Amino acid sequence: MSASRRPRPRRTPPVAPPRAITVTATAATALSWAIIAVVLWSIYRDVAFVVLAAVAIPLGIGIALTGVLLRWPSIGMLAAAVAATLVVGVPLAVPGRTVYGVLPEPGGLLDLVAGVALGWRQLITIDLPVGAYQALLVPALVLLLGGPLATLALALRLKRGELAALVPLAGFLLAIALGPETAALPISTTIALATTLLLWQAVWRRHRRAAAVGDAGRADAGRTGARALAAATTLLLVAGAADAALVALVHAPGDRTVLRSLVDPPFDPLAQPSPLGAYRASFATEVADLTAVVIAGAPEGSRLRVAALDSYDGTVFAVGSDRVDSPSGSFVRIPTRRDLAAVPGDRVRVEIELRRPSGVWLPTVGELESIAFSGESAADLRDRFVLNATTGTAAFVGGPPTGVRYTVDAVIPTNPATPLSRAVPGAEAVPAITAVPDALREWLDGVTAGIEGEGARLERALTSLREQGYLSHGIAEDEAPSRSGHSLDRLDELFSAPLMIGDAEQFAAAGALLARELGFPSRVIIGFGPLPGAATTTLLESDRTAWVEVATAEGWVAVDVAPQRRELPPTEPDDPVPVSRPQNAVQPPVDDAPPLEELAPPEIEARDDTGLDPFWQAVLAVLRVLGVVLLVAALLAAPFLGIVAAKLHRRRRRRTAADPALRILGGWHDVTDQARDYGVELPVAATRTEAAQAIGRPSALVLARVTDRAVYAPEPPSEHEAERVWEAADALRASLAEGRNRRERWRAAVSMTSLRRYPGRGRTTGGRRR
Repeated sequence: MSASRRPRPRRTPPVAPPRAITVTATAATALSWAIIAVVLWSIYRDVAFVVLAAVAIPLGIGIALTGVLLRWPSIGMLAAAVAATLVVGVPLAVPGRTVYGVLPEPGGLLDLVAGVALGWRQLITIDLPVGAYQALLVPALVLLLGGPLATLALALRLKRGELAALVPLAGFLLAIALGPETAALPISTTIALATTLLLWQAVWRRHRRAAAVGDAGRADAGRTGARALAAATTLLLVAGAADAALVALVHAPGDRTVLRSLVDPPFDPLAQPSPLGAYRASFATEVADLTAVVIAGAPEGSRLRVAALDSYDGTVFAVGSDRVDSPSGSFVRIPTRRDLAAVPGDRVRVEIELRRPSGVWLPTVGELESIAFSGESAADLRDRFVLNATTGTAAFVGGPPTGVRYTVDAVIPTNPATPLSRAVPGAEAVPAITAVPDALREWLDGVTAGIEGEGARLERALTSLREQGYLSHGIAEDEAPSRSGHSLDRLDELFSAPLMIGDAEQFAAAGALLARELGFPSRVIIGFGPLPGAATTTLLESDRTAWVEVATAEGWVAVDVAPQRRELPPTEPDDPVPVSRPQNAVQPPVDDAPPLEELAPPEIEARDDTGLDPFWQAVLAVLRVLGVVLLVAALLAAPFLGIVAAKLHRRRRRRTAADPALRILGGWHDVTDQARDYGVELPVAATRTEAAQAIGRPSALVLARVTDRAVYAPEPPSEHEAERVWEAADALRASLAEGRNRRERWRAAVSMTSLRRYPGRGRTTGGRRR
């Protein structure tokens, strides 16, 4: 009995042909990281990135191959990677800090080292694409050089080299997290990477099986590898189709949450004082005649914009913020030229010198395409420049220095062809205004009575505001008293007083509210203009003004609402006679104005005052994240659960077979399948006794003899014998799991070895096996 007992054979890792393993791993590594480079392209969109990827990926693969062939230690590969990064890093990732485009400057090396640690954070707080701006290519260099190196080194050195596929998978997820919120080719790149990694796994298993079977079974191993390859490809196509359908059902097209969606914006305009609130200070006696801006190259009629204000809280107009659901509150850095090819208008280049800054705001013209600062500190100044593309408002983090000079390339948009009297409200989204003075509404109803059409009513209201108003800053002795500010109380006073007295601060705020009441999105603009169009224009502090921009169906229209300076009508203190405001002639309705029912309502965002409690918002956010994590985990676990389910179904089918002989044979097959899943190598075309000896369990020999008798005996076995065989098979399978750790048992549970056709087993023809 002791002589028949054999020690349990240990599973030895198969040794695949080194050349085949190397070629397979190298090709899979190169293709995987090329796909990741395609994902990174949406971040940079510059030829410098293409050059970097074309150099970094082969360089990382070359270092890994050299280290494996020369048997370098891991620290040696790391040192080689660091040295290669220092040599090629500046020309590839910081091209602006090189001499002749090749030799690195000392400052370039410092930027390279700093970018390894800090570039990731900078990359998610800057507007995309970043191009070759500063050292923002450094994260791409680290990822595309270090990633292939780690992938190939692990694939060629680990005992389970196929685990190296986790490295490009992690790199793919990181590239998506660093990328834009608008997905570019999300399904195509995902399926391409999954195809590469799964085919790599299939080919890798083929090499291992070929090495394990040896020359005698190499042809059968080839057929098995081909079947595994075809099965993996089919599974991948089905999973890819399901994934595409899932994304189409549960995910909004072109919108996804990435790291830049979660970080705080680098500049919060609501933390700054309202530039409209400081408007009156420009007319103080001691500063009114000081030079504010010197501008050259601005075309005639253009305007110099300081800030656009579209949110009103009843006290001040402010530059909109994300807190009030306005895209005008998001300010980002602009590393390269903005693409304004689709914007109609005149292309201009304007030189500006800022003598007296207006807080943190930086004056610009039109739609800004690019900006270049002058002086030795131009690079540092550029780092502090931020822009809100929605309103064209530019700012300087910390405030611009006095005397800063810069050149702006911009597009002056073409004015809408439709006059304001025939305009219809536009669809631009602006923060909702919930409080308007009652006196303003009463005045508006009076001046627009009998007028049809939103555009005609708006033109009449703004024209009446300009005609009935009297300009006064309330500073000079010869000016009428005029209180500063544009709160609800001040605007109520403006419309309820016998005379409308104020300056551009009050009239611009009133004009914006009037437009909102009539359904037009609007905003207040602080700046200078219209400009005379001279070669060089010097603008004083007293030239500062404010106007209204109204959104129509054809775009934004600038409207001046501040009245011209004129004398106030005389008053008689003893017997004051109320001064009647000019009567406004009622205009006939416009003949070709569109019917009211055909006008689309303006898309003005309403502030969500009935939102969820912050606690429940946090709970929902956590549940949303957990849902995504569980969905990803379910998708990853689905193939393994399918394998386990297939084995359970096979066992149930064998155990419930109608013929007791087939049940007994199924019990034997269940034991040999379990042994194969645990890595026991059963001889090809072996008898049951030989297979039982390879299993190394005495009960296996007994089960083999019982199975032979059931198959070859003249009398059929009984139901009771079939039940006893399955009880013995269950005990034998349990003994195979004894002494193995949890990882080995899990690996056997999801192994596909027993799901393949048995080696050497095939159809028989004429008594011969083929």
